[in-house]
Amino acid sequence: MDREETNNNMHATARWTNYRRMVSAITISSLSLLTCVALNSSGTSFAQTRKRTVILAVSAESGEVSVDAVAILEGKRLLAPYNDEQKDKQKAFGDEYFKKGTVYRLIFGGGDAGTTTINKWSEGCNNIHAQATVSTSARLGGKVMALATNSEALGKHSVSRRPPTDAERAAVLTLMKSIYQRNRTPASLMPAIKVTNLTATDLNGDGKYEMIGSFTLAAKNKFERDLFLIATPQGSAMRADFVKFQAYQPPPEGFLSSIDFIDQLDVDGDGLGEVFATVGGFDGYGLLVFKKVGGRWRQVHDQIGDAC
Repeated sequence: MDREETNNNMHATARWTNYRRMVSAITISSLSLLTCVALNSSGTSFAQTRKRTVILAVSAESGEVSVDAVAILEGKRLLAPYNDEQKDKQKAFGDEYFKKGTVYRLIFGGGDAGTTTINKWSEGCNNIHAQATVSTSARLGGKVMALATNSEALGKHSVSRRPPTDAERAAVLTLMKSIYQRNRTPASLMPAIKVTNLTATDLNGDGKYEMIGSFTLAAKNKFERDLFLIATPQGSAMRADFVKFQAYQPPPEGFLSSIDFIDQLDVDGDGLGEVFATVGGFDGYGLLVFKKVGGRWRQVHDQIGDAC
């Protein structure tokens, strides 16, 4: 090209003119593209406005519905939305996910069960909480809780949660007593064991309902024995699939560490629902997630509920 420019100035001039025109065209196109990008970054881009998948715990007491953040789902990983020291992130989460009028899908028994609509949110002692209205046939209240999510993919099947049959309840109670006995519970205390919740739910979609139960026992000296149990049918009996037995002396204030079932939801698409639960603590509570890994249940996530 250098040889051509030396031999023919007219051709060089023409090419230089064409080159300037081309550069001008590219510059105009680039500016137009940058303008579009700038407009999109202001809020119209789908990637910018798309919210992350959140999983929330929904509880009710005396007709008032409360919502807590449990986790952010990133791929197949459950991440903490924030911690109790990140007040700025708590506020940002509240402004974005607990905004008045935001509607979430209600999950009960691992499936679609209605909607949860956020009314407002506020700060607690060390966490934020939302108040909401639910539209569902599920009878929430006390130990009967649910989940909620903004995902359109999770829990897209029918509800699989019900009270146990008389036969199922009897089989679970037999199993429960054997667990207490193996943990050296005096025979004189066995009749005082309380069932705080017992739920039948199909965790893996095979049509056979697992039993998830919580049990407490307080001796006269206030020594506590709590059990969180996942049991599977074995003929007419029940087999323990997961046992969390706690024997401890509560503090003078009486705060317990018992674990209670919230609901189940298959968050990673492996066909087996993860089990969501609450756990008591010193003047507070936490939120837990259990997953079956390599044939054994283990805790895979925890998040503060609140602590005062």
